[in-house]
Amino acid sequence: MGTLGPASSTPDQVRALISAGLDTARLNFSHGDHASYRTLVKTVREAAAALNQNVAILQDLQGPKLRVGKLPAEGVKLVAGEFYWLHPEGREPQHLPAGYKPLPISAEIAETLSKDVRKGSKVLFDDGKFSSVVSQTHAPEFGVEIEVGGQLSSKKGINLPGTPLSLPCTTEKDLADLKLGLELGVDAVALSFVRSPKDITFVKDLIRKTSNHRPIIVAKIEREEAVYAPEGILEVTDAMLIARGDMAVELGAQKVPVIQKMLIRMCNELGVPVITATQMLESMISSPTPTRAEASDVANAVFDGTDAVMLSAETASGEYPVRSVETMARIIIEAESEAENYSAHKHLHMTPVSGSVVESIMYSAAKVAEHVGAVAIACITHSGTAARTLAKYRPKIPIVAIMDNPASLRKLAFVWGIEGVVIPEIVPTDDLWTYAADILQASGKADAEDMILITAGVPSLGRGTTNAVKLHKLAPLAAPRK
Repeated sequence: MGTLGPASSTPDQVRALISAGLDTARLNFSHGDHASYRTLVKTVREAAAALNQNVAILQDLQGPKLRVGKLPAEGVKLVAGEFYWLHPEGREPQHLPAGYKPLPISAEIAETLSKDVRKGSKVLFDDGKFSSVVSQTHAPEFGVEIEVGGQLSSKKGINLPGTPLSLPCTTEKDLADLKLGLELGVDAVALSFVRSPKDITFVKDLIRKTSNHRPIIVAKIEREEAVYAPEGILEVTDAMLIARGDMAVELGAQKVPVIQKMLIRMCNELGVPVITATQMLESMISSPTPTRAEASDVANAVFDGTDAVMLSAETASGEYPVRSVETMARIIIEAESEAENYSAHKHLHMTPVSGSVVESIMYSAAKVAEHVGAVAIACITHSGTAARTLAKYRPKIPIVAIMDNPASLRKLAFVWGIEGVVIPEIVPTDDLWTYAADILQASGKADAEDMILITAGVPSLGRGTTNAVKLHKLAPLAAPRK
């Protein structure tokens, strides 16, 4: 996955990224305007069609932004031991105590923050560079004592580790942006600062009431509340994104590796696609090669079992966007080639969900295909559920989703190991098995006399009806005429 931005927004740039291996284009709705998003979506769709590639679009909503307000051009020098009074931007402080210096923060968050914090609460500025502790509160204002100071500039972020926040997950801006995303047909919507299942169900219910479009919902995990109680979120979300940036500020960088492994393992066990993000190839913003630590970070995410890895500024504003995608792709391929030896997934005892026909079919398909030496597994599927379920069991051979809906196929771009082929509508009277075999052979996934495995729902081919597995040996090459 790669984020589009100033360095990667022209048709030529987007085509180059896709050719380098980009499967999902992330649009960061913290920046830009609606006109630019419309253009980007059109550019991605046209580039993918021209290259005959399956490329999804992820709309990443900004969420509630905790920021300081506008400061003087030179910023404000925070000094350890001094006291500052945080107040809503745009008006004078109402309760400024003696000895405190005023410091404006975003007006829309001031009231809520002043009620959520308590005396002794930690307040961090600028991605945790500067720290303070709450000394007193007087809604909609509160005071802090600086512990670690420095030069603070306008609009820098605020973090409150250890303080549960009552701010809603989606702001008015997010709702307006979501409306545009639904209109443009984005394939997935990422929600920032998710804290509970209610954040997910609220957006899903809103989408059901206002649109016929059904993007998948991605929960971004970065707040402490979500990190230590992810089970409920996993029950309702379609995918998870491990947002390591704010997570490190909120919980401490030393905790991120263990949290990453824990969340990926939970997602793998449930078959929920999981994305690992933030600073994966950070040095490539200005360098043509990654550090050794970054290469190891990407590979270890693959070994952990992540479905996708994501680039942010590397592709959005960096000097080497295409090379960053090429580098990440090479690291992924190398790691996947050694996954049999190092993958954490092989230690999971994956079993089908009790009572689920599709789980049982796909669990069996993965085992049988490997046992008989099949070269590929073809899933004839309408919604993609069968292919996604099969990916949960990580078969060692390619999964090819055969679908008649390009929009459904794009949603599988977030899932490990799935390639796709779009075909005209299948009808029950078709010879499914020969049809699937012909598709695999035509797309180069199988050759004459190869063994393949095919799954489908017979005889109806209806949604959610996968109930059959068939081993199919491709016909031998015809003998030359005498």
